[in-house]
Amino acid sequence: MKTISIKVVPDRDGCVYRTGETATLEVSAALANGTKASEGFLHLRLDNFGERIFEERDVDLSKENPFLVAVSRTTPGFARLTVEYRSPEIAVASNPGNSDNAFRFGIAFSPEEIRPATPCPGDFADFWKDAVSRLDETVPVDAQVELVPERSNGPCNYWRVSFASYGGRRVYGWLSIPKAKVPLPVRVSVPGSGIGACETPVEPDRITLTMNVHSYRQHEGNTPEADAERQRLFNEQIEKYCKPNGVSRYSLAGIHRSREDYFYYSSILGINRAINWLAARPECDHSSFCYTGASQGGGFGLILTALNRHFTSSCVFVPAMADLLGSRTEARQSGWPSIVENQAPENRSGAERWAPYFDGANFARLITCPIRFVVGFCDIVCPPHSGYSAYNVCPSPDKAIVHGIGMGHAVFDCLYRELDDWQRLSFPDTADGDARLRAVASVFGKDDAETI
Repeated sequence: MKTISIKVVPDRDGCVYRTGETATLEVSAALANGTKASEGFLHLRLDNFGERIFEERDVDLSKENPFLVAVSRTTPGFARLTVEYRSPEIAVASNPGNSDNAFRFGIAFSPEEIRPATPCPGDFADFWKDAVSRLDETVPVDAQVELVPERSNGPCNYWRVSFASYGGRRVYGWLSIPKAKVPLPVRVSVPGSGIGACETPVEPDRITLTMNVHSYRQHEGNTPEADAERQRLFNEQIEKYCKPNGVSRYSLAGIHRSREDYFYYSSILGINRAINWLAARPECDHSSFCYTGASQGGGFGLILTALNRHFTSSCVFVPAMADLLGSRTEARQSGWPSIVENQAPENRSGAERWAPYFDGANFARLITCPIRFVVGFCDIVCPPHSGYSAYNVCPSPDKAIVHGIGMGHAVFDCLYRELDDWQRLSFPDTADGDARLRAVASVFGKDDAETI
């Protein structure tokens, strides 16, 4: 299949406009050899990352290449340009992290004014405070820590860990602690959605804890046998939690029944107590206790940073689980996992009732430590307005948001590196660092991105 590439040049660096202003984009199409495409039709659509369409038309490349597209908004939010080729034999190169045959470009209009679609429940903070306390009072931590000898021959000791949680479930993860002089900085992570992480990074100068949301023991290694066993356990979990609730993904399971029946409820409480257990160890430097995560891990970053006061900083990349009822506002796309829209019709009212208790935007209202957000302006999984809905209500006096221009559901490697440095260095020169982040986010492209 042939592929053509799309280039978009906005009339303003940074792609951020005020409401009422008009953004003009120059769009061009090129063949794989770099020459201008001169035949066929492109189909373009301008929407609000949702059902509201600003413009939709076909462009004849024999007559227009390049061509101009203009868009304006009167309310805060994003506009999204989607470009597809009108031929099954020719694909359009997609953005980093987006897997379909389409190219997208996002533009922001007064994004600092975006708000969550629904208000925070009045008992939100008390509900979670009581949930944490009730688990500690009724379920022993039962920390199981198993040394992995073959991974402990180098500068770090390496453990498989698990902890008891609500409903008879456990959470499982991996812990690496350097043998060097203590105390040491800490980095906690939760992976993106899917089968889970089979390891944690081994870093000679930092403690790392990676916790999975799943309720099964992860097998380590990348052998076919280990992969098959992980897949088998994952499939068993689907059978146990998803099928009885009429959904195909664990991120949707049980929310229509109650808050406590939602799959993530036990995961959140179990991982939170794993963090408390780690923080009580003498090896930890409590002045540098950091969180980082992307997608599902970014959503858990909002949740855990709000619930757990051990964190001294947090980085949430393309965060999921924010603005879960986003479709209530001008029919924009709800944050992943579209927790109401993906339920059976008879279960949607229940899911809508309980979803706000798991909305990252509501957790963000409780975050006070330094935090950095990263949103992809072309992210079709965790749309940029959902990340902004959480960022704008976060009261932290030290917060910043970084724009991945041209970035889909992926993260530019430069942003991982820059924000890792920010956390390692205990965030000196915050203003200069944030300006540098904005600059690199604007210029790095698809060859420097890591898909979530």
